[in-house]
Parts: sequence; structure tokens; C-alpha cells
Amino acid sequence: MQEITKEEIKNEIIKNVDLKKQTMEQLCKAIHAKGESMRASFINALNELEEEGKIYLDDDGFYKRFDSKQLGKVQGEIHINNLGKGFVFIEYNGHKIKYLINEENLNGALEGDTVVLKDIHHGKTNYADAKVEKIIKRAKGKTIFEYAGDGEFIPYTIHGNVTVICPKEELKQIVTGHRVLVDIGKERIATIENKAIFEGHIDKIVGHKDDPDIEISVIAAEHGFLKDFPEDVIEQLKTIKDKVTEEEFEGRRDLRNKKIFTIDGKDTKDMDDAISIVKTVNGYYFLSVHIADVSYYIKENTPLDIEAKKRGTSAYLADTVIPMFPHQISNGICSLNEGVDRLTKTVDMIISPNGEIVDYNIYDSVINSKKKMNYDDVNLILEQGIIPKGYENYVDELLTMAELSELLNKVNKKDGKVDFASDEIKVITSPTGEALSFKPQIQKKGERLIENFMVAANSCVAEYYRWLETPQVYRIHGNPNDDNLIEALKTLKKEKLCPKEQIDSLINKIKNNHYNSCDLNMFLEQFKNNENYSIISHLILTSMSKAKYSSSCDRHYGLGLHYYTHFTSPIRRHPDLMVHRLLNPYDKYSLSKISSYYEILPDICLHDSEMEREADQAEKEVLDLKMAEYMQREYEENCGKIYKGKIIDMTPYDTKIKLTNNIIGHVTPQDLAHAKAIGHNEKLRLGEKVYVLIKEVSIPHRIIYFNLNYKELSKTKQKVLK
Repeated sequence: MQEITKEEIKNEIIKNVDLKKQTMEQLCKAIHAKGESMRASFINALNELEEEGKIYLDDDGFYKRFDSKQLGKVQGEIHINNLGKGFVFIEYNGHKIKYLINEENLNGALEGDTVVLKDIHHGKTNYADAKVEKIIKRAKGKTIFEYAGDGEFIPYTIHGNVTVICPKEELKQIVTGHRVLVDIGKERIATIENKAIFEGHIDKIVGHKDDPDIEISVIAAEHGFLKDFPEDVIEQLKTIKDKVTEEEFEGRRDLRNKKIFTIDGKDTKDMDDAISIVKTVNGYYFLSVHIADVSYYIKENTPLDIEAKKRGTSAYLADTVIPMFPHQISNGICSLNEGVDRLTKTVDMIISPNGEIVDYNIYDSVINSKKKMNYDDVNLILEQGIIPKGYENYVDELLTMAELSELLNKVNKKDGKVDFASDEIKVITSPTGEALSFKPQIQKKGERLIENFMVAANSCVAEYYRWLETPQVYRIHGNPNDDNLIEALKTLKKEKLCPKEQIDSLINKIKNNHYNSCDLNMFLEQFKNNENYSIISHLILTSMSKAKYSSSCDRHYGLGLHYYTHFTSPIRRHPDLMVHRLLNPYDKYSLSKISSYYEILPDICLHDSEMEREADQAEKEVLDLKMAEYMQREYEENCGKIYKGKIIDMTPYDTKIKLTNNIIGHVTPQDLAHAKAIGHNEKLRLGEKVYVLIKEVSIPHRIIYFNLNYKELSKTKQKVLK
């Protein structure tokens, strides 16, 4: 048989299984897959069809069409929360059904795996209970186990009754108590006493259970962030100078005499952006944003570049930073430290008195930052008029910047920027890393100033390279799904968090396709002073798609911008490094090199988007860990203490409560049912204030379980009624 393409092989397989169910060998003969190369293509096609949910392999080894109704099964990607509950979302005829899988029915599935579900029981709502029958494809396949000795591995962070068997030669490198990252296969090799057993391979020893910061190391490793750098990276560092030389100024604009400075957090050591400003006599602003030229030092396909591409981003985990580059780069030669020459890329912007960017210029430069400022001091000047020591010569510039920032903010809102409430929490730690308190991340004038200036620079760079039509990395954010947004608004109405009239008005606009991000922003603005604004904002936000990186320039819905990229943080984000590398391509690259970027950028953007999500998840899990550790101490020292909180999220499988100290915990459906059984009949709603006791804390799963204290709750309701 003449060799055919993989797509043609797939079509042949589908035709044959449509006729009757067949084994692999029967299918192989039916499509005449002869020879080693042809057979390999056949097996690849067969596996891809199974992963795509087009064919199904039964327990007897026969392939058949995946017909959900006929088989009584569904296939999809599973997500597992830290309560151990799995979810698979499937859309049928425009309706999304959520399949819930209890911990005991996960059968070894990990976050993001493609699974087949069986034993499906539909309820009255859009929820259905199910069990994982088998794993079709591992998403990452790596998870943490703790070695208990004698070849026994105990799952540390994952849920379910699972273990692995690793080769004996790999056991020689570990001791009892080691936490190890294990690459776990998708095929169950046995089930003993309801325990699913898989083949595993030790990928990395993360540390010992008694090591300091072991819990943070575990979270980082699970998400692909490792503290140590490979040997070839360390070797390349030896070739990089620690000072800028005069020879390197060639082709750069010398801005060292300008009043340029940085504004960052007090503890920031990797400073990749600096700013300067001049206001003209006719009221125009000349704003300059200067960004560390990391691409000058990190040449393409060198060990440092390959490692940065792999990591995708730096991870900021409580008081721990796992940088994208070693400190010699991130805190040294590329950091815009005070009083030293640094190579930069500058964006000059001329901005009119009404906040419109009328012109801009992008070029290579060299700067010498005159001062390392911090947000606390800058906010004292901008919000209280207090001038800290050392800032006397910069007050005029800071006040001019604040003036421009407010102008840009008004223009951004007019253009459609959606101003969501921030629900970020910062953990305050002791010198030993122990959590002391949890504070909301409040954006003050200084933080807003830097954000507005960076957004302006990013949009100018994106607009320019979109005009050039050369390959580039863009930051895009799609329009929200209308059905999801309407569902969120209906929840707000059901929970009586917003007046019915405003909600119905916005829903009507959405249904008639007469709305945009300005309408959404106006809706949120009405509730800025509402005590439940953060809940309202969060519900709307979770109905929207996530921003991502793309090689195509599409609109950024959340910012209301047609052109946007990430240019301003090349020390800590790989996409920004790529943007820098692709600046001025006609001067630096051949046409064949430019063409090659069109081929590789989509995969780079996909990986960078994935690593951004991994970093966000790792950051969230470390915050959850610190909260769990804090409440574990509270439980041991103040057992029986009653805490006041508010319900911030409710689903059929979880009720989430935020305490007045900003710690978040959960009440299970079983505990809610128990509370009702002992006499509490009032319906709880989103935003309602409640009293709770600590029921249980799990450090490995980074979760706090609460019991509702209805006795105290009833007293409060009685007082309100009186």
C-alpha cells in the first residue's frame, strides 16, 4: 500500500470502527499498515483519536466509536480542587454540564488529565455525579510523593488512594522522609484493597520532610519551578560582565544625565523599569519608560535563554522568589540599580493635556538611575504631602507623574478598561517565614502610577510592531462568553447582591448584542461602595476568559485596547524578553530568520501562557499553605475559638468563607447538611456574615475546614430582628 498521511490513516480507522468494533491488530490489517514506519504512524493516529474522544478502547481490547449516549460515558479534561473534588465540564447544545467526581472515585487522575467518566448520575441541575473509569492522557504526569521506606510511596499533595512502584535502582538515591517529584504513568498496573497502583519514575528529589521551607519547595516543584539552575547555565554566567563598559554604548542614546528613577516595593531587588518625566509650557507631558535590555545579555539558544524559556516566568511565593534568571542577572547586571550605568530600551511618549498619546519613539539607550524609590515613601508624598528624607529633589516630578497618571486613568476607563476589585492578599511573614498576618493588596497612587505608565508603554510597542507587520508576541484578552456572563448576573440577582433593575438592564443589552466593556465597567462602578463589591466583581471576573500570549494581535478586552503586549518586565517574564528580541527585526535579522519566528512563536506563546498559569497557581497554593499553617497554630493554641466571617462563594460542593483576618476556609456540603439537621433552617446566601469554628486543617492539601456555629449566628440574627 502506498504510504498515506496521518489524517488519512485516522479517516480509515474511523471508517473501520464505524463498521464494527475491532482490535488494534484487526485495524492494522484492515488499513494495510505494513512496515515499521507505517505501523508507527498507525499507532500514533490511533492514540490521537482516543485522546480526541473519537474512539474508545473497551476492557476487552476492542476499539469502537466514542458515542456518549450508547456508552453511557463522557470524556474531558479534569480539574481537581484542594478539597479533593474533581470536575469535568462538557457542553451539550449550548448548555454546560458539570460532572462532579468525589475523591474516592478519582482513580489516580491528576489535575488537567484527559479522562473517561462512567457511572454517571444526573441530578435536577446542570450537575452530575460520576467516576473516573480511565486516564486517556496525562497533562503533566508529575506529582509529589513522600518515601516511607521499603519501596512504599505515600501521595503527599494529590487526593485519592494512589501509590506508585518505582524501579529499584532509583530507590538507592532516596531515604525515608524524602519528598520526591514522581513521573506517574497513565496506565493502572494493579488495584489492591481499593488502592490504584501506577508505574512511576523519580524525576527529582525535592527535599526532606524536615527541611526548612520544604512545603514551598514542594509547591514550586509541582508547578515546574526549581531553585537550582543547570550546570551549563552556571558556566555561561562566568562569561557575563558585572559592569557596563563604554564600548557597549555604541548605537545607544546616552540618557545618564536625565533625572531617571525607579519605584518598586521595599524588598524588590530585580528592578526592570525606570521612569522620567518633563511637562512642557503648553501642558504636554514628555514621559519616558526605560526597561532593562535583558536581550543584550541573553543571546538566543544559549543555556540562559533555554532555561528562561523553560521557566517562562519568575515565581513569587510569599517571602520566596524563584527567579527566571540567576541573581547575577536578575539582581545584578540587568537590574536598574541606583547609581550604576545600565543598558535599556526606552519608550518616549508625548501625551496631550487631555491624556492622549500623540507620538512615541522606541530606541536603545543607557541610563543611570538616580534613586531607588519605594511605594510606601512615594505614597506618603502623593497622598499625605509628607516628604521622606532623600526625596526632596524629586517631589515636582512625582506630582507631575501623579497628575498624568490620573489623566491616563480617565482615558483608559473611557476606552473601556474594566476596573475589577482586587482580591489579592499579601502574607506578612516573620524573618523565619512564619505567617504573622494577611493584608489586602491595596493599589494606592504610587502603584497605580506605575501600572498606568507601563500599560501606556506596552500599548505603544504593540501598536508600532503591529503597524510594521513583523512577528511579535502580543497580550490578548477575548470578549467574555455571553452565556457565562448572563449566568453570573443571574446569580447576583438570585443572591440579591445587586438591584434587579440594573441586572436586567445589562442582561438585555447582552442578549441584544448592544453592550461593550464600558457598559460592564459602568455596571461595576455602581457598586464600588457596596460592602459586597469584591464578591460582585469576582463573580463577573470568573465568567470571563483569561488573558494570554499570542502571535496574533487581537484586542485586549479587559484593558479596552486594540494593541497590547508585555514589554516592561523582561527580567521576570519570558514573553517580554521575546518582545525585546524581536524589536527592530529588519536591522538585526535576515528575512529567513524573520520567517522562522512566524513558525515558532505560536508554541512559545502557548508555553508562556501555561507557565504564567502555573506561577499564579503556585502563588495561590503558597498563600493557602500560609493560611493553613497560621490556622493550625490557632487551632492548637485556641481550640474552640469562634471566628467571624463572610460567605464569599457558594456551590453545591463547597461554601467558601473569608474571615475578618482575611483567611479563607471551607464548609463542606455534609457539614452544612448536619447543621440543618440540628435545627438551623434559614437559607444562607452570598455575602452573609457567619460565625465559624475550625474543624480541621490539612497542610499537604493547604486547606482549612470550618464548622458553622449556628448558635452565635442565631444570636446575631435575633439582635438584627430586634
